[in-house]
Amino acid sequence: MAFIAVLVGCSLCALVAVVCRSVVFIPNDLRHLPRVPILPLLISYLLCESEDKRIRRLVLPYANEKGEGLVLVWALGRWMVHILDYKLGDVVFSDIRCFPKEDPPDDLLLWQLIGKSNILLSNGEQWRKHSRNVRTAINQAIPIRQFALLSRRLFSVINRTRVIAFDDLAQRFALDAVGTTAFGHDFDAIEHESEFVRSYNGIMHAIANPIYLIMPFLENILPRRALKKSMDELGGRFQDMLQEKRGNPGTDMLTYMLRDVSVSDRELRDNMLLLFIAGHDTSAGGISSLIYYLAIHGDLQERARREVLSVLGRDKDPTLELSQQMQYLNACVREALRINTPISYLVPRAASTTVQLGPYAIPPHTSIVLNIYAIHHKEDDWPNPFKFDPDRFMKGSGSIAPAWIPFGMGQRQCPARAFALNEQTVLTAMLLREYEWTLPVGSSHACGIQNAFSPFALTVPHKLDICFTKRKSI
Repeated sequence: MAFIAVLVGCSLCALVAVVCRSVVFIPNDLRHLPRVPILPLLISYLLCESEDKRIRRLVLPYANEKGEGLVLVWALGRWMVHILDYKLGDVVFSDIRCFPKEDPPDDLLLWQLIGKSNILLSNGEQWRKHSRNVRTAINQAIPIRQFALLSRRLFSVINRTRVIAFDDLAQRFALDAVGTTAFGHDFDAIEHESEFVRSYNGIMHAIANPIYLIMPFLENILPRRALKKSMDELGGRFQDMLQEKRGNPGTDMLTYMLRDVSVSDRELRDNMLLLFIAGHDTSAGGISSLIYYLAIHGDLQERARREVLSVLGRDKDPTLELSQQMQYLNACVREALRINTPISYLVPRAASTTVQLGPYAIPPHTSIVLNIYAIHHKEDDWPNPFKFDPDRFMKGSGSIAPAWIPFGMGQRQCPARAFALNEQTVLTAMLLREYEWTLPVGSSHACGIQNAFSPFALTVPHKLDICFTKRKSI
């Protein structure tokens, strides 16, 4: 009996060893590439270390100390080539024919939630159709007036208390911004705790379970049926919004997207979910990061405030023209997006043939990702890269624009770039005119920004409390 128990135990151990080896095994045709050791990566994921800390500790040394333009990194059950040099990135991401988007693995629930029939994941003629549809809708007009209106709604929340959980408030602001302008739907999230947001955040938290991320095949062995039901319900709510918009069109992005009869309901729903996630998670991260850096750099906050007051005065609302005149504030926005870029890397590309990237031959069908965070902290392109220095982006500061890529590179850059930049500029300008702010005593961010763990490459401040003080003379 004891012998049988030992035999069963040994068999189980052997099975686990075989499974683990298959998960982390390095293919022979990738062994010539520089690579991050697997053990510290696994420990990092299991400890839920934030993306920026993982990159800074394990990936960035390959760029700054070893001079490598790429490195092999294990994530989400497979090995990927991370591009660390924007010049190599330009080779890959400017050639969408040779380097199409990779079809994501079916066992990752994130892709089941978002769907694949959208501008992010499609290729060829399908991508051109989605790109035309989404870009036309987004670029019809930048909703500056709506950003200003929502900023005032946000003031009413700030005025209720001296210390505010700003990362949460920024997410709620960004949700109302994307809801009212993209879908013509007011979630009313700024003033009230949204059940919709609570449901969405719960789903994303469950999807991010580290064990399932390290071993995605578990979804087929131990399926999470309750989570999938919640995902279906969330998708159904977007489908309901779509049907409501058909009967009640407006001036929002979704109304414009509906005019293209070649786009199916499934494609519209997938693009809605994508706009929802990208439009409020990444925007909230960018806004929170900017407010944090201005909080810890009071002199830079005051410099930006003086510029805002000189352009807007006491009572003007921002317009597109006035926003463009605030050069230093725009530089602050760009520097915050560089130093704590909301999304660390992009959906992988893969070539169908062997390609040469720098000194390395990359075999066909290898996942290739643009590591934005690493590129934004490469010392050759950004002197003193961990210093918040908006003057990098003022005129005459040198030609560094090619290495600034928070919205990606090439033809498939984020189509909402102008939307996001203006959203952050308008809100911050109005906050600067109305308030001064600092970190509260004992803040966990006092010695450096603390980002949340995210398996989806997001870099978003976590539990960021801010002390706002209404200005006496405005």
